[in-house]
Amino acid sequence: MDEERPLDNNDTVETPSDNGPEETKRPSGLIIGGILVVMVLIIAGLFLPPISLGQRLGLGGSTEEETVDSPATEIPEQSQTEIPGAFALSTANQAAKVNVKQVAATDMAAEGISALPNNITLQGNTFTVDHDQTALNGQVALNIPAGTMANSLDLYGWDGAGWRFVPSQIDSANQQIVSKEHNLYKGFALGQQDASAPMGVGADLTGDQTLPPEVVPALTEVAAGALTLVGNGDLQGEVTAVPDGAYSRYLRVTNVSGVIDQASLAAFLSDPTAQSNQINALVNTTVSGGYAGVNLDFQGIAATQKDAFTAYVTMLSDALSAQGLYLALTLATPQETGGNWDSGGQDWAALGPITNLAYVQMPLDPTAYGTGGTADLLMAWATRQIDRSKLVMLVNAGAIDRIGETYIAMSNETALANFGEMQFVQGGAEVAANSTIEVILSGSATPLEWDGTSLTYTYSYEKDGQTHDVWLGNPAALAQHLTLATNYNVRGVAVNGLGEVTDGAGYASALSSAVGAGAPPETTGAAIVWTVQDDSENVLASESGSSLSFTWEGSPEGTYSINADFALGDAVAPLGSLPVVVGNPAAETEEEAEEPAAETEEETVTAEDTTEQAVVEETPSSFDPGDADAVTNANANVRTGPGLGYGLIAGGATAGTKVQLLGRSSDSSWLQIKIPAGQEGWIFASLLTVNNGFDISSLEVVEVEAPAATSGGDSGSTSGGTTAPPPVVAPVSNAGFELGGQAFGAPYGMMSYAGMTWIKRQHKWGQGNKGTDVAGIITEAHNAGFKILLSMPGANLYPSSIDFNAYIDFLGQVASLPDPPDAIEIWNEQNIDREGPVGSIDPSAY
Repeated sequence: MDEERPLDNNDTVETPSDNGPEETKRPSGLIIGGILVVMVLIIAGLFLPPISLGQRLGLGGSTEEETVDSPATEIPEQSQTEIPGAFALSTANQAAKVNVKQVAATDMAAEGISALPNNITLQGNTFTVDHDQTALNGQVALNIPAGTMANSLDLYGWDGAGWRFVPSQIDSANQQIVSKEHNLYKGFALGQQDASAPMGVGADLTGDQTLPPEVVPALTEVAAGALTLVGNGDLQGEVTAVPDGAYSRYLRVTNVSGVIDQASLAAFLSDPTAQSNQINALVNTTVSGGYAGVNLDFQGIAATQKDAFTAYVTMLSDALSAQGLYLALTLATPQETGGNWDSGGQDWAALGPITNLAYVQMPLDPTAYGTGGTADLLMAWATRQIDRSKLVMLVNAGAIDRIGETYIAMSNETALANFGEMQFVQGGAEVAANSTIEVILSGSATPLEWDGTSLTYTYSYEKDGQTHDVWLGNPAALAQHLTLATNYNVRGVAVNGLGEVTDGAGYASALSSAVGAGAPPETTGAAIVWTVQDDSENVLASESGSSLSFTWEGSPEGTYSINADFALGDAVAPLGSLPVVVGNPAAETEEEAEEPAAETEEETVTAEDTTEQAVVEETPSSFDPGDADAVTNANANVRTGPGLGYGLIAGGATAGTKVQLLGRSSDSSWLQIKIPAGQEGWIFASLLTVNNGFDISSLEVVEVEAPAATSGGDSGSTSGGTTAPPPVVAPVSNAGFELGGQAFGAPYGMMSYAGMTWIKRQHKWGQGNKGTDVAGIITEAHNAGFKILLSMPGANLYPSSIDFNAYIDFLGQVASLPDPPDAIEIWNEQNIDREGPVGSIDPSAY
């Protein structure tokens, strides 16, 4: 009997089959086939790298070097999520196996990773991330390389095809840049954008605003509009015409027209059909109007509609991109609380990759732009949310009005209206010769003060029981705000309100300084400038400073105007003007009395008409104090002291208010009163009608501590920062004498306030010149209200000869111009060697 043994691996167990005898032969055939397959695989392997037997035997094959993908990184059983001192990864997925690796810049190509774009410089190493998941959410933290500024670094992620900006934040304590949680990229790196790229400069033009011609050359883009969203999703309005220029034009679309229309926007974001219709209309309008794209300024989005807004912006961006157009998105100023920023319904991190440009509405608070201020902190946060190469700072050029914690942008012209209308305090529209005339700006504004932090002038006023603080706009303040764009190396700046400024040259200088094309404009003095002019516009008297009142004494007979202007550097804005006739009013009255009364048609007057007429014709003197000490004869400000430099008491006193008299100033021009509400204050004496039985001189003279010093027209400063600029000097009296000066450029405003009415300009004559060559500078002077003296020597120094006939012909052409100069200086220095022919200098010949 044979011994039983176990089967080895080569054994085949034969199993009886119902299929007949042929079935028992298959195991032997399978063994032979398997051996043949193994042999074929071995031979094929000999012809593959690294052996490549075919190439070694010269049996053909490509001679070009083949690109071989790098082998996949083997993921170890234990995850490696950190490279100490350089990189760390965290994920909530505990089941994921992760491997991170540090890659030097020189090894990036070997790892299949492209270099960062040309405008971005790699800082430090690149880090790759491999994992065994289809997708993995997590955070990464990269240490900030030594010698680099954290605010200048951005985090980028490699997706296998290109680099993408990754929103992040700076961990100052650990000196790291930390990403938000996201679907992790295959690689990460820190980069620094090139700061030498030219910065964009934009303007937002609305309504009937007109850009000053001086600022146009500095602009690279203009948002014109606006088309405004209405309840059914339609857009209404007309696009503002803009001057020709080498800039891109964007069609502005908004839901802001005085107030933010949140209701219409909420309904629109809930209506897919309305969104589709609007997108089609916008694309058609943008294409037909020749615009570069759309500037979408939808504000007040509810947090619950954040995703709906992002989805709409995505659809609009895709539709514009399909036509080769761009999308600029205006983002509201986020709210900051304890270092955290809330952007409401605008998800900055989600919107950043969608839009081409992101206009960031910067804080309106003028004091927010110092180092470490709110504006600085906002830019530090913004550059972590959106690629800085897309960010545009949107700032305001005009004035700011603050009520509590609310800031409102407005033009300087609107802000200056708070100084009120001019009124006579002493004298009137007709006075006798040598009378004293006193006028006042009747508004509730306080005198100007210099704010060295915001580089501008400020004042306060009362309205409806609330105190308003106003900062006036100026080029130096704008230039200060724009420096943040350079500090954070963002794409550019854009300015609201440029269409309402008067100092075009100053604002052009501010824009040029932002792009490094010149020094920022200097701070300039501001003042209330008072002048008295005769009917020939000669200045007889003047005064400048922060005073809101003006006195003119010893007025001679004649017709005059008393004017108040606000001067800020070279920009001048009128505040008011009152005509005055100085003569003998009594004599005129007697002459009028001798004239027969004109016959008038009688009219039937009802009792009601009589009552209304009495109210209309009531004069200040008709206010009866009754049993009270006095009654206000006009709406009046009540101040904390006897002078315009003192603060206001809220509400003041309306006309007809009966008051108690408590004291007086030393000259009795101000009276201390007590109003019915119980408050005590001071009022200008002429604004009161005093009881006939009350003796003003019996009142005690009350001494009040002087108000805090202001610096509207003087040196000094009332706040930190830059000291006040030099004061504005009032124009000098120039009656009977005309003053002028030689100048370059167009400083007509400054010259006017120096009392000048003439400007001297020089044109160096040469062969071939025509009279029309000087027409431009003549017209410029005349348009500015100046007379012009043209000095016209020769262009060639040390000439060998002079063609006097040609020169005389040129002078004749100039004198015959339709708008000729007011005077011509003929070759002012022909008797010196550099302007006269060599060897012909002779006193008698000259």
